[in-house]
Amino acid sequence: MRIQTFALPLLLTLAAGASAAEPQPEFVTARFQSRAQLQQAAARFQHMIVDRQARTIRVEAMPEDIAALRRAGMQVNVDREATLRMHRAFEALRQNASGRVGPASIPGYACYRTVEESYTTIDQLASAKPGLTEVLTIGPSWAKSRDAGAGYDMRVLRITNEATNSQLPNKPVMVLLGSIHAREYTPAELVTRFGEWLVNGYGSNDEATWLLDNFRFDLVLQANPDGRKKAEAGASWRKNTNNLNGTCSASSYGTDLNRNFPFHWNTASGGSSGNACAETYRGPTAQSEPETQNIVRYVAGAPGAGNVYSGGVFVDRRGDAATSPAPDDTQGLFFDIHSYSQLVLWSWGDTSDPAPNQVPLRSLGRRLAYFNGYTPQQSDELYATDGTTDDTMYGLLGVPSYTIELGVAFFESCSTFTSTTLPTNMAALRYAARNLWAPYRYPAGPDTKVISVATATVPAGTPVTVNATVSDADFNQSNGSEAVQAIASAKAWLDAPPWSTSAVPFTLSASDGSFNSSTEDVTGSIPTTGLAQGVHTLYVQAADASGKPGTPNAVRFTVGGSGGNAPPAANFSAAVSGLSVAFTDSSTDSDGTIASRSWNFGDGTTSTATNPSKTYTAAGTYTVSLTVTDDDGSTNTKSQSVSVGTVGNVLTKGVPVTGLSAAAGASLNYTMVVPTGASNLTFTMSGGTGDADMYVKFGSAPTDTVYDCRPYTGGNAETCTFAAPQAGTYHVRLKGYSAFSGVSLVGDYGTGGGGTQTYSNATDYAIGDNTTVDSPITVSGRTGNAPSNASVTVAIVHTYQGDLKVDLVAPDGSLYNLHNRTGGSADNINKTVTLNLSTEALNGTWKLRVNDNAGGDTGKIDSWSITF
Repeated sequence: MRIQTFALPLLLTLAAGASAAEPQPEFVTARFQSRAQLQQAAARFQHMIVDRQARTIRVEAMPEDIAALRRAGMQVNVDREATLRMHRAFEALRQNASGRVGPASIPGYACYRTVEESYTTIDQLASAKPGLTEVLTIGPSWAKSRDAGAGYDMRVLRITNEATNSQLPNKPVMVLLGSIHAREYTPAELVTRFGEWLVNGYGSNDEATWLLDNFRFDLVLQANPDGRKKAEAGASWRKNTNNLNGTCSASSYGTDLNRNFPFHWNTASGGSSGNACAETYRGPTAQSEPETQNIVRYVAGAPGAGNVYSGGVFVDRRGDAATSPAPDDTQGLFFDIHSYSQLVLWSWGDTSDPAPNQVPLRSLGRRLAYFNGYTPQQSDELYATDGTTDDTMYGLLGVPSYTIELGVAFFESCSTFTSTTLPTNMAALRYAARNLWAPYRYPAGPDTKVISVATATVPAGTPVTVNATVSDADFNQSNGSEAVQAIASAKAWLDAPPWSTSAVPFTLSASDGSFNSSTEDVTGSIPTTGLAQGVHTLYVQAADASGKPGTPNAVRFTVGGSGGNAPPAANFSAAVSGLSVAFTDSSTDSDGTIASRSWNFGDGTTSTATNPSKTYTAAGTYTVSLTVTDDDGSTNTKSQSVSVGTVGNVLTKGVPVTGLSAAAGASLNYTMVVPTGASNLTFTMSGGTGDADMYVKFGSAPTDTVYDCRPYTGGNAETCTFAAPQAGTYHVRLKGYSAFSGVSLVGDYGTGGGGTQTYSNATDYAIGDNTTVDSPITVSGRTGNAPSNASVTVAIVHTYQGDLKVDLVAPDGSLYNLHNRTGGSADNINKTVTLNLSTEALNGTWKLRVNDNAGGDTGKIDSWSITF
């Protein structure tokens, strides 16, 4: 069992000019056995890649760190290849420290802008787009506060369509901070590129356009510019550069700004340090640092009567009591972007108690994690933190606040950043932005994922057809689960968003005739009679079966004159070979010619070629759009889904494919269609040499972080089993942990509903204090009732058995008790219970229900099964 080796190292503490004899960090994988060990390691290292299934962590460690891990009883293995790459990169930084300073001077890292380059970028945007952008100075860095000729101003890029400010005077705002920890390179670049996407997309990208018409975005690209400058010169610098607190070495002074914020400052054991030389030094007092003061003053304002904050970006809408929730109509979002650990985090960080707005915070967190594939969790789940940005903004104001830990390294390779970290997190931020009007409400409902019009330009009086894909299912369910509902309705609004008092809805219909699935294609015809010539905006929003409206999206179209030019008709075909696609444009224009083409390949890349070819970096299904413009300026767009990496690799029931081989890091992709009524579906990989890893997912191609099954053992002997498989397409991926050859793969399943069968659910469901959680298993294709000797096997991880009541819930709601608060302080529940279920129908949804009846101990449903 092991986790993957990440290709690019982090820059850890190694001062410029250090001799080769000094201790240097190493990349290590350590195995933990308990949550206590994991928390202990997390508190020491702060940033880790955690594989809960394999029970391993991936960190960079100094010799004393490795010794501490081993003293704690953890098995530690050093990755020599990754360590060597880290040392080479470090040496390159040191050699450049006296000349061209910063990551851009090292081959392969030019994608990261320095502090000066970031500021130049926002100045250029403000100069080029004065109606959309404004640059504000919010205060000096620590160095500049001491010497006006040193350090930096802290600057904000504010983005909105100022032309709509008069009619929308209180636009909801998204605030993003980047790189408050100096050595974290990717956050500042992600925030910068998100700003560029918004500004440069206005008027040409429908999503960016409607977002800036309705909302405002305030971006603090460099939240720790003094520290970032030291990191650019080769130091592994985390803190600011305040050297007045204590006597520290040249590489360890400063204050950890993300432990210096005022809400719950210095409240949690291990949440920060009082040692001025420690990585998590919280400062002598809350909000002691100029950088912290600048951010709090700008975002929250200052406290007044009754400790109510005013004068900042957000309105104070939460009471002071820890249990006081913000109203569910609170608007706006706050993000602090960090690296690395691949996490989406929400409050609280200093206690395992849930935040008073826990349910909607968790729902949005799981939506965001769907896009980037990261683990969604409360901040305290791994280790305690106090005095942080997100707890402060949520705690003081009630605004939904999140930390996103990007990628795989502080100093991530440009290839990894641009191909994986950037596109997936851009998608997450774009989704977040579409929720700004009601972030506590909309994520519980369906997302309008794709939206288009059949004809981009129509003559006045000609109806325009709007098409959209809406889905309630796009949650990351890897750490607990969200309820997924069928779509119940969808509506469109013309030139006004759904929340506008002037908005008039048009009812849309399901393209297949009925609303009965969690994902639906919807369509409708929108009249244009009486509309002025020019550009108009159509908003679409769906609601699920529970009545919850979801996240809207919008598309624009143009109303032309009553006659004259006929718009073009966009059309194309796609020929797929593995990960490569050859696109052929077959668009037409009945009264002219196609003047230009704009392709969007669905992964963040584009082309203007007539017949482009595209090679994707990963298997999957992508939405490809072609927009054509005719010689009279009219446009039309066609979008269609293109699946790559699976064509031609179809598994036949019981027929093995043999002789499979791939290089390290490369993947082979297969699909298998499973019919209704199948049982005991298995995918088995075996034989050959080297080391392949198998990933299986229903409905779409698995990734490194999103899958239904991943055995993850050494060698090539791996099996995934689904006792009650869904009807449809399963995707199988074989990825080379190291190069492999001669491997066989076979998929098989049983048919018919008779005999004794075992149904399992191995998805983890978190058990919080004083909460109830259900883990479902759906049984179908069986006849009659369950037997009198059915068996239920449960595996529950929890640190206090006596807190728990465990029941089996039959499809009709009947309860069968399995455990009732016995066992006292003993850990975990692992047992098999025989039950008489002869009065219960076999078919339906069975649930394992766990009720936690006390505080102080949490856990999870690890797995359970029922046999009958």
